[in-house]
Amino acid sequence: MIIAQQKKKENIAEYVLYMFQIEDMMRACNNDIEIVKSKIIAQYNQPPEVMKNIEYWYENILALMKNEGVEKKGHLQEVLNIIDDMADVHLRLLRSPLHPDYKAAYQDAVPVIGQSLQLTKREGASEIEICLEMLYMILLLKLQHKEISNDTTYAISKISKLLAILSAKYKLNEEDKLDY
Repeated sequence: MIIAQQKKKENIAEYVLYMFQIEDMMRACNNDIEIVKSKIIAQYNQPPEVMKNIEYWYENILALMKNEGVEKKGHLQEVLNIIDDMADVHLRLLRSPLHPDYKAAYQDAVPVIGQSLQLTKREGASEIEICLEMLYMILLLKLQHKEISNDTTYAISKISKLLAILSAKYKLNEEDKLDY
């Protein structure tokens, strides 16, 4: 909860990746709050009132996952909405003459995005969703201490740069400080 709130304010792409991880952690805990309490919440060293809020947050995540039918796979609607918002900002940036830095980063990433779209064969997924899914897969590989090829590292650097710029511009857009 604490990390999620901070990431949501500071870097929206990191927030989405963090929420992907939270969803997977809930699944690894069999969507059982008692397991979440013992394996995850118990690791926090916070005052009792904060611990109560953390527990409530995880209970809410589990309830949402159950209500939205994403206990086994998929993402919470809130996360999907944010990805859609990011994709909207992405498209507006590409159409605008005011953001050559973003267009350049996008052009560098286009070949990687195209390959990823072909590999995933996900109908209807936005380019931004594909980019986020790619970064999450790499994060999982790193957590498992799996080897990542130089080509993959290069590709991820292009995607990371694009999402970093998008996240910064997304934040400005949320603050009504971004011109198109």
